[in-house]
Amino acid sequence: MKNRKLDYLYKKKKIAGVIFKNRLISSPISINMAKNGFVTKNIINFFSNLARSGVSMVTVGATAISQQGNDTLRGMIAGDKKYFKGLKLLAKNIKKNGANASLQIYHVGAQGNPKHNNQEIVGPSKYFFKKIGVKSRSLKINEIKRIEDDFCKSIIQAFKSNFDFVELHLAHGYLLHEFLSNYFNKRKDKYGGVFNNRFRIIKNILEKCYKLEPNLIGKIGFRLSANDYVKNGFVKKDIEQLVKKLDKFKPAYYVVTAGLYETADKKYQDMKIGKYWYYAKNIKKKSSTPVIAQGGITNLYTAQDLISGDFSDFVGFAQSLIADPKMIIKTITGNEKKIIPCVAHLKVGSCHRCRYLKQKDNSFSCITPSSWKPSEDIVTKKNIKKDLSIWKKLNSQVYSI
Repeated sequence: MKNRKLDYLYKKKKIAGVIFKNRLISSPISINMAKNGFVTKNIINFFSNLARSGVSMVTVGATAISQQGNDTLRGMIAGDKKYFKGLKLLAKNIKKNGANASLQIYHVGAQGNPKHNNQEIVGPSKYFFKKIGVKSRSLKINEIKRIEDDFCKSIIQAFKSNFDFVELHLAHGYLLHEFLSNYFNKRKDKYGGVFNNRFRIIKNILEKCYKLEPNLIGKIGFRLSANDYVKNGFVKKDIEQLVKKLDKFKPAYYVVTAGLYETADKKYQDMKIGKYWYYAKNIKKKSSTPVIAQGGITNLYTAQDLISGDFSDFVGFAQSLIADPKMIIKTITGNEKKIIPCVAHLKVGSCHRCRYLKQKDNSFSCITPSSWKPSEDIVTKKNIKKDLSIWKKLNSQVYSI
């Protein structure tokens, strides 16, 4: 396998004047280590490390438009002037270490949990999240207008902080996806009902952003949901309709994903069998906008096949790079046997340490010995030893480090 060519992965591509040195992307990751919404040294350290991994772009995930929109008290926030300095430093360090930078902007919406963010939970309509027993209330028109403004402020601030791109999160049951999906959106006013109405909040955000900052045209990417796995949720015809509307706003790229919080089991089943990649291929057939396939891609050879097979223009890695940030370098230097795999990729459901919402203290970590560790004394030596013992038990194979 190591003798196979990876030529498709190393063809340069340009988007909106920004050159991508290869087709490898670090998908959105959040390490939940902000302080009062501010970027911290650990955040800069983590994403700088990803930038050195060999990818052409690093996407900083789950940056909220406000504390109300955050999923926890330790999530990053953009929009207010006070966050500008930290965001600018983060973008500078990612780019200094060899990768383009994208900042993902979102609002948690009706899937939020007051135990995690100390906020009132809101959405387009009333919604009861059975798994955690949380009820959300329906947003009023004036609140929606404020949220539109907050999104716009956050997007423009990210751009002015020198991020090359901004990724708008329209998936996974977060607020903007909730407006789009009939499963969540039961409104009877101009923000509900027919698709044009459900798309209105996104249309308003983009039109205002482009009016205030014309240089943003071509610099906003979108994370899209191809399947909600629920009745009245997003399906193929919905995402195709959405792409048709978004294409008019000249997107930078599309990242194709699927699933809600409450349908996580189904989405992981699809991810395991590579169905996400076919969702991406369908969008690539419908649009000239660059498409990023992701979800369960664990090695460069699969990535090569996806690009050569015209499934996508780029491929995204998340857990593989969390488990071993040097997996790309090890592959291209002929040291594949030294790659430390994500334990969850070896056995689905065996580890959730990087999924901070599944931890009682909302902490982010990875049990592999090759993974990044915080520079501050958040993870103690005792915990590291415990992680390594867990990894050795779960990992049936022997890898030299």
